[in-house]
Amino acid sequence: MSFTVPKNVPSFGNPQRIVEDHAWGSTAVTARGKASSHSNKNTGILGGVQDRVGSLFDDRNTLPMYKDKPYAYPASQRARPIWRRKRILAFVLLLISLLYYFGAFGRHHDTVVSSTPMWAWLTSGSESEKSADWSKRRERVVEAFTLSWDAYERYAWGYDAFHPVSKKGEQMAPQGMGWIIVDALDTMILMNLTSRVTHARQWISNSLSYDQDQDVSTFETTIRMLGGLLSAHYLSNEYPSMAPLADDDPGAPGEDLYLEKAKDLADRLVSAFDSPSGVPYASVNLGKYEGLPAHDEGGASSTAETTTLQLEFKYLAKLTGEKYFWDKAEKVMEVVDNNGVEDGLVPIYIYALDGTFRGHNIRLGSRGDSYYEYLIKQYLQTNKQEPVYLEMWDESLRGVRKHLVTYTEPSGFTIIGERPDGLKGSLSPKMDHLVCFMPGTIALAATGGLTEAEAKKQLTWTKKNEADMQLARELMQTCWGMYKWMATGLAAEITYFNIAEPPLPESSPHHPPAEFDEDPNAQWRKDFTVHGLDTHNLQRPETVESLFYMWRITGDTKYREWGWEMFKSFMNHTAVPDGGGFSSLTNANRVPPVIRDNMESFWLMNIFPIKEDSLAQGSSYTMREPLYEEMVPPRFFDRLVDGFRRDPNQRITPEDPLDEIHTVETTQLHRPILARRGSQSHYYDVRLANLQTAQSHLARKLKGRHLQMIAIGGSIGTGLFVASGRALEVGGPASLLLAYLFIGCMLYCTVQALGELAVCFPVAGSFSAYSTRFLDPSWGFAMGWNYALQWLVALPLEIIAASITITYWKPDLNKAIFVTIFLIAVVAINLFGVKGYGEAEFIFAIIKVIAVIGFILLGIVLNIGGVPGGGYIGGLYWREPGAFHNGFKGLCSVFVTAAFAFAGTELVGLAAAETANPRKSLPTAIKQVFWRITLFYIVALFLIGLLVPYDDPRLLIPGSSVLAASSPFVIAIENAGIEVLPSVMNVVILIAVLSVGNSSVFGSSRTLAALADQNQAPRILSYVDRRGRPLVSIIIASSMGLLAYLADLKEQSVVLDWLVAISGLSSIFTWASICLAHIRFRRAWVQQGHSLRELAFKSQCGVFGSYLGFFFNALVLVAQFWVGAWPVDWESQPPSELAKNFFVQYMAVPVVMVFYVAHRFWARTSFIKVAEMDIDTGRRDFNLPILLAQEAEERRSWPRWKRVYKFLC
Repeated sequence: MSFTVPKNVPSFGNPQRIVEDHAWGSTAVTARGKASSHSNKNTGILGGVQDRVGSLFDDRNTLPMYKDKPYAYPASQRARPIWRRKRILAFVLLLISLLYYFGAFGRHHDTVVSSTPMWAWLTSGSESEKSADWSKRRERVVEAFTLSWDAYERYAWGYDAFHPVSKKGEQMAPQGMGWIIVDALDTMILMNLTSRVTHARQWISNSLSYDQDQDVSTFETTIRMLGGLLSAHYLSNEYPSMAPLADDDPGAPGEDLYLEKAKDLADRLVSAFDSPSGVPYASVNLGKYEGLPAHDEGGASSTAETTTLQLEFKYLAKLTGEKYFWDKAEKVMEVVDNNGVEDGLVPIYIYALDGTFRGHNIRLGSRGDSYYEYLIKQYLQTNKQEPVYLEMWDESLRGVRKHLVTYTEPSGFTIIGERPDGLKGSLSPKMDHLVCFMPGTIALAATGGLTEAEAKKQLTWTKKNEADMQLARELMQTCWGMYKWMATGLAAEITYFNIAEPPLPESSPHHPPAEFDEDPNAQWRKDFTVHGLDTHNLQRPETVESLFYMWRITGDTKYREWGWEMFKSFMNHTAVPDGGGFSSLTNANRVPPVIRDNMESFWLMNIFPIKEDSLAQGSSYTMREPLYEEMVPPRFFDRLVDGFRRDPNQRITPEDPLDEIHTVETTQLHRPILARRGSQSHYYDVRLANLQTAQSHLARKLKGRHLQMIAIGGSIGTGLFVASGRALEVGGPASLLLAYLFIGCMLYCTVQALGELAVCFPVAGSFSAYSTRFLDPSWGFAMGWNYALQWLVALPLEIIAASITITYWKPDLNKAIFVTIFLIAVVAINLFGVKGYGEAEFIFAIIKVIAVIGFILLGIVLNIGGVPGGGYIGGLYWREPGAFHNGFKGLCSVFVTAAFAFAGTELVGLAAAETANPRKSLPTAIKQVFWRITLFYIVALFLIGLLVPYDDPRLLIPGSSVLAASSPFVIAIENAGIEVLPSVMNVVILIAVLSVGNSSVFGSSRTLAALADQNQAPRILSYVDRRGRPLVSIIIASSMGLLAYLADLKEQSVVLDWLVAISGLSSIFTWASICLAHIRFRRAWVQQGHSLRELAFKSQCGVFGSYLGFFFNALVLVAQFWVGAWPVDWESQPPSELAKNFFVQYMAVPVVMVFYVAHRFWARTSFIKVAEMDIDTGRRDFNLPILLAQEAEERRSWPRWKRVYKFLC
C-alpha cells in the first residue's frame, strides 16, 4: 500500500506553526525566554543525520532517531473489581516470591554457570589501543549477535521471550507480538545478515497480527514494535544494499510490509491518547482500540513513558500523511510543560485524566530518564527547528546541576542522585544504571552534534559548553566505575554511593582518581555500595550508548577501550553453555554469576549496533550521513592505474597481529620473527607467527561451486594426461595402477586431515603455518619455501607442455610464440584477482571433468570392441607384453610421477581461506577429492593400461613427459582409428596444462606474500594493491614463466626432468607435514581438555588416516631414494650418470634440509611440545554449537536418498 502526504502537513516554516510554538512557550507556566545561546548551524557528527531527519515534512528523506530503552516492570492492566485486583493478593504473591527466591520450593529458576571463558580470545585479556585490531573486534560483536539470534531462532522462534538456559520461549500475547523478532530487525539489516532478515520478514508477513484482545504497555509496544517496524522500513528503503531482499524492492508486493504493519499497530496504540488531558494511558487493548489506566499509582502514567513516544508517531505522520499522529504526540509535551515544574525537573508520574503530576519523586532513573533524553533528541530530529525542546533541555540540565549533582566520599566521583520527596526533600545517593544515558546525552547537547574539537571553533562555544563537557566526562567515569566495582565487570541495576551530609553542592572542588585501581581494597571502592537485591544486570545499553557518544565526540580512545572491556565481560559472564546464547544475571557481583534465564530483547536491539559502531576506527567512520554530491566518474585508464596502487590497509595476513594477546605480553611479542643482528640473539616468536597466519585478510570471493570444481579438477594437467604415459612405459599397467592407487589413498587421508585443520584454522597463503604451530617453526619456514618453489617451477613446466601440445597439429611451429601467448593468458587471469582465478578454474575444471568422463565411457566401449573394425581387447596388454615392467623397481619409479600428477590437490585447502563460507563449502569439496581420485585417476588409468601396451614406441618419444603426442589418452584414441577425437583430446590437454599453470601462479603468489608478511621473505613481496591482489608476488611468480622459453632448446627435456623432480618430492614433503601436523594437533586437542564434538569438521579417516598418510609419504621418500641411487639398469650407467639421476630424483630433499638447517641455526628454534601448542589462536568456532545443532536437525528432515548423496558427496 502507499500513503499520500496530508493536506495540512506540519511545517516548521508555516506561520501557523510559528504561532503555535509561540503560544506554547508563552502560555507555559515556566514562561521560557525566546533567546537561545545555541547555534542552529547544521554541521558536525550529527549534521548529516539532522539534514535527513530534521525537515521531516519537506521533500527530503528522513530518518527516525535512535529508540528509547525499555524498563523491567510489568505492563499495566485493565481496572478490575476489588475482589479480582492483584493488589488484594500482593502480600501473598510477595511471600510466595520470597520463598521461591530463597529456594523454599526445592528448585531455583536462576542458574550458576561456570566462569571459565567459552572462547579462547577472551582468555588473553585486554589489548592495548596500539595493538588492537578493531575490525576483528567488530567481527566478534557480529558473531555474538548471530549466536544470540540463532539460539532464539532455534529454540524459541516466534515467541516474545526467550529463556536461553531452559531453551524455551514464552508468549506475551495469545498469538505472539514478535517482541524479539521486530525488535532486532533493524540491527540485522545494519549488520547485513540477509538470510536472517529474510526469515524474520517471512514471519512478520505470515504470522504477525496485532488484532488480539490483549492489554499491552503503550510505551513498550511503541518503542519496540512500532519503532522497530519504522526503522526496518527506513533502512530497507534508504539503504537497499544492506541485507538486500527482492520482496521490498520498489514495485514489489511487499514493498510497504513494515509500514503497513506499523500503521496498523499505530492505529491501535493511538487509542491510548484518548484521555481527557491528552496524556496517554499506560496501557492499551490492541483488539478493542481502548486505552487503559495503570493498575497502580492511582492510575497515573509514567512521565518517561508518556514523553518517549514522540519520535515514532511524528515519523509515522510523515510516512502516512496522517497529521493526527503528530498532533497527539505533540500535545503530550505541551501538557507536561504547562505544569510549570521547578527548574525543569518533573515528577516521575503524571495523571492521564487531568495532566497533573502525581507525587514529588524526582529522579533520572526509572520512569523519569527518557523524558530528559528525548528533549534534546526531538530538537535534533527536527533539524533544530523546534527550539522549545532545547530550552526545556537547558532548563532541566540547570536543575540537575542545582538539585541532583553531588560528589562521593572519599574519592570525589560525580553522581546524579534522587529527590524522592521533591526538591525540598533530602538527596538520596541512589543512582540507577538507567541514569548512565546522561553523559552521552550531555555531550551531544553541548556540541550540537559536532566533535568537541570542531565545536570549540564555533563562535557559540562558551564556558557553559565547556562545563557541560566536563560534567559528561565525570559522569561517564562514574558509570564506568559502576561496572568496575562489580565482580563480573557488569554494572548492577542500582548503585548507592557514600556522600557527605549535607551533600556537597555542584560547585564544590573534587578530584576523582584518573584510573580505577584493580586492587580489591582500593580506596575508590569505598565510594560505591550495591545492596543485595540490586545486584542483577539486565543487559542494559545506557552506558555503552554514552560510551559511543563520548568516543565519537571527544575522540578519546579510552571510551572505546571501556566499551570493548564491557563487551568481553558480557561474553565471559552472560554466555549460556551449549549454544544457548546470552542471558541477563540475577547476581552480577559473584563469579561465577547467577543466570536469570532470560535474554532481554534490547540485548539484540540496542547493545549490539552501538557496540559494533563504537569499535570502528574513527578515522574512517563517522556519524555523518554521506554526501550525495554529483561525482565525475574517473576515466577507465585512471581506474586501471589506480587499481595497481598499494593498499596500505590490506595484507595477506593481519598487519598488527597482537589483537589476541594480553597487554603484558605485547613488548615481548612485538619483536620481529627474524630479529636483526644486535645485542639479542635471533628470536622466533611462535605465538606471534600463529597470530600472523591464523586469520586471513584475503578477499572471500570464492563460492562453494568454485571450491568444489577446484577440488574435482583443479590441478589435473600433464601429470595425468601426459606424464602417465612415461609412468606406463617405466612400470607397466599394474605398476601404474598400483602407484596411483597408493598415492591416491595417501592423498585422500592427507586432504581429510587438511580439511579438518583448514576449517578450524583459517590459513593465509601457506600450509607452513601448521608446521610452525604444531611441529617446529624452522620446519614451517622450510615448508613455506618448499611449497612456494613447488609452484614456482610448475608454471614454466606447464607452459612448455602447452606449447609442445600445439605442435601436435604442426610440428615445425616456433614454440616461443605460444609460450608468450600462454604466459600472457595465465598472468591476465591472475590479475583479475581471486574471483577471476575461481571463475577460470570453474570453467577449466568443467571441461576436464567432461573430457575424463567421456574418455572413460569411450574406453569401456573400445575395450569391449564396440567400434567398427575393433575387436575385444580385455586384459590382453596385461598378459602381453605384461602387467609389470622393470619389476618392483619399476613400481617405485612410478611413485614420483604419480606424486607429480596429484600435486595441487591440496589447493582446495589454500583456496578455502578465500572462500565465503569454508565451514560449509570445504567439507563438500573434500568429499569430491575421493571421486576425483577414483574416477579421474584410478578408473581412467586402469582403462589406459587396458588400451595401451607399455612398449608402444610412441611412449618412448624424447621429452615424452610433456609431449601431447605421447599422451596415452591420445594413443588409445588413435589406436581405435577415430580421427577427430585425438585433436579434441589434445585441446583438453592444452586447457588442462593452462589450468595448472594458472593454479601455480595463484598458489605461489599467495605463499610468497604470506611469507613476506611474516618476515620470512623480502618485504616487497607483501605488496597488495587496491584490488586485493598480491601484485609483486604475482609478478615474481609470473616471471618464473620466462623459463618456458627453453622449450625451443634441444636440451629442454633435461630441464623438464629437473623441474618434474623438484615439484614431485616437494609435494611429498608438504603432504607428510600436513599429516604429522594433524596428528600433533589431535594430541594437543585432547590433552588440553577438548572433545572431537567441538570440531566443525572431522577427518573421516581420523588420526589413523593421518598416521597412514604419513607412513605412505615416508615410504615414497624411501622408495624414491632407492630408485634414485640405484635406478633401473644402474649397472650399465657410468658414475656421473648415476649421480645426476640421483639428484634428479631426490632434488627436493637437500633443498628442504638447507632451508630447515639454516633457519634453525639462525633462529634457535626447537620442537614444539604438545603442552605448549597453541590450539586457540584464530580458531573459528564461535557459534559452532548452534550451527551444528541446526545442521543436525536439518539432516534429520532429509529423505534417505539425500542422506546417502550428502554422505558420498
